[in-house]
Amino acid sequence: MPRLDPIKNIVVVMMENRSFDHLLGCLSLPEKGRADVDGLRTDAAWLNEHANLDQERTFVPFPSLNPYTMPGAFDPPHERANVAANLGPLQSGVYPMKGFVSGIPATVAADPEVRRLVMSYFAAAQAPVNEFFASNFAICDRWFSALPAGTQPNRLMSMSGFSKIEVNQTPLPDQELVYDWLNAHQITWRVYHQGIPFFALMPKWIPQVLGDDHFRSFGRLEEDVLNNPPAALPRVIFVEPTYGDSPHLGRSTDDHAPAGISDGQEFLLQVYNAVTAGPDFWRQCVLIVDYDEHGGFYDHVSPPLITTAPPPGAAYAPFDSLGVRTPGYVISPFVRRGSVSHALFDHTSVLKFIGEKFGPGGSYSDLLDQRPVGSVSAALDFDQPINDPPAVPPLDGYLAQRPPAPAGATAPTPSTPLQQAFADALRHLQENGAGPDHPKFGPLIAALAAPPVPAQLNPISP
Repeated sequence: MPRLDPIKNIVVVMMENRSFDHLLGCLSLPEKGRADVDGLRTDAAWLNEHANLDQERTFVPFPSLNPYTMPGAFDPPHERANVAANLGPLQSGVYPMKGFVSGIPATVAADPEVRRLVMSYFAAAQAPVNEFFASNFAICDRWFSALPAGTQPNRLMSMSGFSKIEVNQTPLPDQELVYDWLNAHQITWRVYHQGIPFFALMPKWIPQVLGDDHFRSFGRLEEDVLNNPPAALPRVIFVEPTYGDSPHLGRSTDDHAPAGISDGQEFLLQVYNAVTAGPDFWRQCVLIVDYDEHGGFYDHVSPPLITTAPPPGAAYAPFDSLGVRTPGYVISPFVRRGSVSHALFDHTSVLKFIGEKFGPGGSYSDLLDQRPVGSVSAALDFDQPINDPPAVPPLDGYLAQRPPAPAGATAPTPSTPLQQAFADALRHLQENGAGPDHPKFGPLIAALAAPPVPAQLNPISP
């Protein structure tokens, strides 16, 4: 375990529903020449080996030129059964990874030109912040979602090290979170959230989400970093985007399809600018960005066969492997510029890192000590600190091509358990005192009560 003394603050951002190949696989293509990255290739033999079949058609990875939106309501399903279909039956200890297109129900999309979007990937021009992070900091090409399952189980793994559930549901069951662990170890923490924070889905957290200083609006992060000495800021900070499945104002920024990735790119830029606003804070922090699961998008790497058993009292069958590979970024002075970590990580690697830094004996829990994945510390390098954060290239032209932001409030029809869970969370917030005058949630609640604004159609081709 490396000496972590130079690190004082850890910042964690979890985005939604994109695979490694979809966002970072382009790095290994000839135009980038990153032979150190296990990504996509374009030679005929590789494409033939990794092709997906669907309705007698063959689909291979292809570049998407549209980072702004997706057709209609295209959101590939990604619960446990769907991920099993993506992976395919285990063959000699390896998943074939050939069911990403064929696993999409016809009720989600019947048009082959829409279905094939799960095989798409973005290059630097479509994902400029990804490119900036990959060029200047560390990426991880062996980071897998913790479970071959959906959002809630993976977010519980990332924040607890275990999950009482295998599929999304409402309400989110009560279980100990890293927030409880940090409280027990007297480590300061805070959540900066753009919209409704994720763990408002767990009813016991509603009172703190409403009025406790552990939960602040995202707009205060840069101000807090700029105007406070690092020692006065929380040791562990969680930053949350606006979730597309939640009632929200303006754009969703979590990368959840059918939204494009441009709004998420802007959000990640804002997080980076906030973290680097205070030079002293930057010089002793580690910012980690990961994705909860792949969201149905293609990746060619078979997940490792690591078993995750249900905790006591949970009735689901054990998971036999990790989930699909997802992007992982470690953004800090304490990485080698433009590096790639090949260490095996999953979402519990963040908890292991927090435990190494702040836990008794450098441990988060006995359960995680037994899990055969590494700590994020394996991606760090203290030899040549990046004391002056690189400047991000301007995104004005890139962002100007987006469709107009939604007017008024967006309230997704609760057609999935996750959407229902967010709708229930908003109702719980209101039942516990959040009204139109609430400093954080009032504007959303007032907008939802206002007459709807007609949608402005601005179709963009796939």
